[in-house]
Amino acid sequence: PPLSLLEMIYLNQFWEWLTPFYPLWLAPNTITLIGFVVITWSFVILLAVNPSCDGGAPGWWLILAAVCGFIYQTLDGTDGKQARRLRCGSALGELFDHGCDALTSTMYAVFSMEILGVGLDDAVGIVFVLNAQLAFFISNLTLLHMGRQEIQLLDSQEMQALVQVCATLKAFSRDVFYTHVDLPSSFLQAARQPWDTMTRLYPDGTFSATGMQIRVGFVLVGLVMPVQHAAFTSIRILRHYRTVPDEIKALPGRGVHNFALQAAIMTAWYAGCLVIYLHLRVYGHAAIVCWLIVSMLGFGDLMNRALLTRVARRPLPRSAVQYAGVVGMLLLFSASMVKQRVILNWLPRVGYFGAAAACTIFYLTHVIEVGNSICRVLSVQWFAVPEGGKKE
Repeated sequence: PPLSLLEMIYLNQFWEWLTPFYPLWLAPNTITLIGFVVITWSFVILLAVNPSCDGGAPGWWLILAAVCGFIYQTLDGTDGKQARRLRCGSALGELFDHGCDALTSTMYAVFSMEILGVGLDDAVGIVFVLNAQLAFFISNLTLLHMGRQEIQLLDSQEMQALVQVCATLKAFSRDVFYTHVDLPSSFLQAARQPWDTMTRLYPDGTFSATGMQIRVGFVLVGLVMPVQHAAFTSIRILRHYRTVPDEIKALPGRGVHNFALQAAIMTAWYAGCLVIYLHLRVYGHAAIVCWLIVSMLGFGDLMNRALLTRVARRPLPRSAVQYAGVVGMLLLFSASMVKQRVILNWLPRVGYFGAAAACTIFYLTHVIEVGNSICRVLSVQWFAVPEGGKKE
């Protein structure tokens, strides 16, 4: 794929320099897995030390997040180069890499919420998460419909680098993003009514009669840019089909009608997650954290199924539960209904965590089943380099 801005400036050169240091026995999927475990570790620690993700995490976690983010970004950027170096790239590696990236897109959105002090209690933060999922989904659909992933000048690498820098800045200056900046009076007058509304909604000083805190600008960019990215990418896909032969459009999952269906499914997932969140947020942090886990895994499941359409050439195994996210959301909703009707306060909490655990099991079961099926078809292993590939 084409390179983004930071990849052109230094990232791609750094990854090219680093890859030859990897031993020849180190499988690309192992590199992907290590990076995913590292970033997930920092994500789990955040939910443990500050489950509300509202800016209260200690400084050491911010440094940890920056370091883990850099490690993940580096390993994610070099796993494909290691595969080309060893000549062992496969459909399994593509699915595993993009499947992990789908999950980390949610994690990075939560990191951004914590750094900017938005929090899981604020619906703006949840839209932050869902917008990140939307942009990732549409961007990766270019792999299916155009045969290559479309990369913009400012893309995921720039987002990851920005999160790393902002986390480091906040670790050394807790109030750096809470600094108030005055805005031109002409702007305030033009947006007088919505501005006054925001000032009333956020009486803590986030907005004032003369301006706003710096973090608001970052939040607005985080809300707008993913939608803009998804819209422009959708236009590229639709334009692509103007010149594509009919036999390509007839392939499974391709064509304008299939793209419209996939976009509609993602939109329904977005709306469903938002509705369930608005229902659950009155039941405390346990319910919201479990919602976040189910949302992340459900989106990963949805993304995996879209990407499978690109690489599958024969029927894949059908899991007992086909859509982990939908099942998880329904279980969360059911647990909240129980809370309204029982005296035992601990029972709904068990239901929330049970829903998250069930969603995790269903997701992992489907991933392992499909991965093993691909391994059998291609005669490869998850985390081993084929004998023929161990050479420079």
